[in-house]
Amino acid sequence: MSLPKILSVNLKHNFLIHFLLAVAVAVLTPIVFSIHSLDARMSAQPIEMLLPFIGTILLTPIFLPEQNPEIRDVIRSKKTDYLAVCLIRVVYSVTAILLITGIFILVMKACACEVTYQHLVGSFASSLFLGTTGFAVAGLSNSVSAGYMISMVYYAANIGLKDKLGICYLFSMYSGGDFSDKYLLILLSFIIISIVFMILRKSEK
Repeated sequence: MSLPKILSVNLKHNFLIHFLLAVAVAVLTPIVFSIHSLDARMSAQPIEMLLPFIGTILLTPIFLPEQNPEIRDVIRSKKTDYLAVCLIRVVYSVTAILLITGIFILVMKACACEVTYQHLVGSFASSLFLGTTGFAVAGLSNSVSAGYMISMVYYAANIGLKDKLGICYLFSMYSGGDFSDKYLLILLSFIIISIVFMILRKSEK
């Protein structure tokens, strides 16, 4: 199956509904948190405390279409590499996270909030890592439901444990933590994603 065909099928049947749900979270965020005339610290509140759920929505179901063993066997019988298809899903899902986050930051800018590229990077990092927790558990356990559950548990842990999570703390900008942790969070996310693919590749041999 060619790359355009893979993208067409997956975007239409596997991605669209999750993308719309992610957009809905972004649209609902200003209802929960004000995004008008906020200073730099307060601007971090909505983009760290609610917007990261788009990561969970977009990354956790990467393996959902093949969760049924029979469907997975059919996919693996094709010429197209199953994990290669999953990697393509990761790429466009991560791109969507960055896109939605970027547009949200621009909206906040238009609403006179003191947002900078750090807010974009910070929000993307939190969304990516929260989604990665669900992605990893879903991929390794072959249970998307478990992925969603762990992602929610991890989010709750961030509220309860606060900055005790170190670089893995999702709300570091709002709490006044070290911004460089956000870059490390992005790096850690991609490392975890890579490890999951390596484990799955090894298990297929």
